[in-house]
Amino acid sequence: MFFNKCISAGCLSVAFFLTFFQGPASSKPEESFVSRDGIFALKYPNSFVRCERNPKQPDRWIPEPSCQTYTPVCIDAAFTEDATVVSIAYPAENLSCTNFQSAAFSMSQLDALTVDECQQVTEPHPATPHKEKVNGLTLDVFDFGGAAAGNLLAADAYRSFHQNRCYELDLRIGFSSMGNFDPGTVKEFDHEAVRRSLKSVLDTFTFLKQDQRSKP
Repeated sequence: MFFNKCISAGCLSVAFFLTFFQGPASSKPEESFVSRDGIFALKYPNSFVRCERNPKQPDRWIPEPSCQTYTPVCIDAAFTEDATVVSIAYPAENLSCTNFQSAAFSMSQLDALTVDECQQVTEPHPATPHKEKVNGLTLDVFDFGGAAAGNLLAADAYRSFHQNRCYELDLRIGFSSMGNFDPGTVKEFDHEAVRRSLKSVLDTFTFLKQDQRSKP
C-alpha cells in the first residue's frame, strides 16, 4: 500500500514540476501580499501555501506539514520569536515519499538598529555575507544551513536595512538524511528545483516606500 501511494504521489510531483517550471510565467496564477504598513510587497504562485500562526501554539505554523515539520522554515536565521511577518511555503504534498520535509520563503523584521547590526548574523553560527542583486535591491546574503539528528537545513538569509529597520528574507529547505530510511522506500527530492521555486518568490519582493537615506 505504501509503495502504491508513493507511485501516485510521485506522478503528481512530476506533473507539478512540469506545470510550474515549464509553463510560461504569464500563465501562472499569482497571489499578492502587501505588508500592513505598506512598506513592501511580493507575489507568489497560488499553488503555494500561505502559512499562518497556529492560534493554539503561536510558535508553530499551519497548515502542516507544508508550514511546520521537525525543521522550522517560517522563521529567521536567529530564531527570533514573533519576527516573521509573512511565510509562503512550498506545497509539501507534491513531494510525498521523498526525504523532503518542508520549505518556505519568509520575511522577518528584526530589532537591529543600525546597518552594521543588520549585517551581522551570529546565530546559529557566525556567517560572512556576500552581496547579491534581487529585483533591483542590493542585499547581504548569509548561508546558515546545518544538520541535527539526521535532519538537515539548507538556508540563505537576505538582509536589507530600509526605513531604519532590518529586514530578513529567508529561503529555508528542511529535509531528512537518506540514511534515515530503508533503501528503496523513499526518493531523494530535487533540491535545486525547490530552491528555484522559492527564489521565484524572493525575486518579486520590492519595497514600496523609498528609503529616507536614499533621498538627496
